Amino acid sequence: MRLKTWRLVGRLMGGLVAVLVLGSAVPAAADSLCAEPIAPASVDGSTATADQLKANLADVKTFIKQSDDFQDCLNREYVAALDDAKKNKKDPDPAWDTTRKNKIEANQALKEKVGAEYNAAAHAYMAKHPG
Repeated sequence: MRLKTWRLVGRLMGGLVAVLVLGSAVPAAADSLCAEPIAPASVDGSTATADQLKANLADVKTFIKQSDDFQDCLNREYVAALDDAKKNKKDPDPAWDTTRKNKIEANQALKEKVGAEYNAAAHAYMAKHPG
């Protein structure tokens, strides 16, 4: 009799753990699971070598790709939060959309800055090394 009771308790606890884990699958607005990429350092095109400029270009391309993935992740999290709110018949937290938009705008501005810095470095390199 006692073993059956423990099995029942184990099943109930397992179900409770599953509910807790699944219920927390959509993070709160401030708790995004999306990894924000780190911008690469810029190089001085007037002093950089060709290899340094090529390496910087590779870093810039990686950063831009990671930024696109980051923005897509934020949008997927937002859609999941909306779906979760709808499923639970609750209004979505308006902070989610504001936070998402702010993070995307900041990341987009950083992408543009990194791209402009690389272009400036490439132009400075070409001016110093014509031909």
